[in-house]
Amino acid sequence: MEFSLKEVYKDYFKIGAAVNTESVDTCKDIILKHFNSITCENAMKFAETEPEEGKFTFGDADKIYGFAKKHNIPVRGHNFVWHHAMPDWIFNNTDREGLLKRLENHIKALTERYPDLYCWDCINEGIEDGEGYLRKTPWLDIIGEDYFEQVFAVAAKYVDKPLFYNDYNEFDAVKRKKIIQMVREVNEKGIRIDGIGLQCHLGLNLKFDIDEIKRGIEEYASLGYKLQITEHDVSNYPYEDREIHLAPTFEEYKKQTKTFKEFFSVLRTYRNEIESVTFWGVADDTSWLNYFPVEGRKNGGLLFDENHEPKEGFYAICDF
Repeated sequence: MEFSLKEVYKDYFKIGAAVNTESVDTCKDIILKHFNSITCENAMKFAETEPEEGKFTFGDADKIYGFAKKHNIPVRGHNFVWHHAMPDWIFNNTDREGLLKRLENHIKALTERYPDLYCWDCINEGIEDGEGYLRKTPWLDIIGEDYFEQVFAVAAKYVDKPLFYNDYNEFDAVKRKKIIQMVREVNEKGIRIDGIGLQCHLGLNLKFDIDEIKRGIEEYASLGYKLQITEHDVSNYPYEDREIHLAPTFEEYKKQTKTFKEFFSVLRTYRNEIESVTFWGVADDTSWLNYFPVEGRKNGGLLFDENHEPKEGFYAICDF
């Protein structure tokens, strides 16, 4: 039986993929057949779009956006503020007001060029994993402890679509509590945060615990936030494993298939709470897991292999 992911899940949620300028060409057929949402993997990030102050380089983002518009595929915006992928100039020779003004100019330019994206990740990975509350970043250092409020308030001036906070380890009980505390604090100030992006890099940053995932979805949803799975893959190696592997073994792929199947079974259960599920990549040949956390390691964390053929995990989440 020949499946299409977006058709299989049309009554559940959007099925998306993170793409780059290479994959929209090499994986075009897969994208058009299986996905009804697109995220720019890196092309809309700050360093990519404004490497020098006031000098915008939209070429890569334009290519992806143009591809999506041509084929009527909705686009998620990713992202305004992160502690990575930032140009050096953004934090140089500035104070709180100066940094907020630079951010506002950037958001204004980005949203004017891409006005019809269906949501935006405003802050990415701003909560600390272990001890502490907010991650120590230049955004926090320069703007101060209310920087979440300031960023979302600026974004709301230019975006009338849902605004998301996006993070990993989002089902960890301790971090989940801090994420919820933060978004509620911002909302209580009358500032809009509409949803929470749940990255779901299973096996790499997030251990697979079905009960904890269920509890997390229920707790986030009970507070009224929109939920989207934003960066899903299933790494065959934990983050702590820094060995070079030529390719996952049969047993590792078997375990991965089981994880995909069980995870999507949970997601289908919460179809009324989850709006979209985005894979962080299209096929294994262009996956970020090939260079993170180990450069040149074959990981195979997606549903389509290096030859763009569907893997057992694909059939496991389609045939249910």
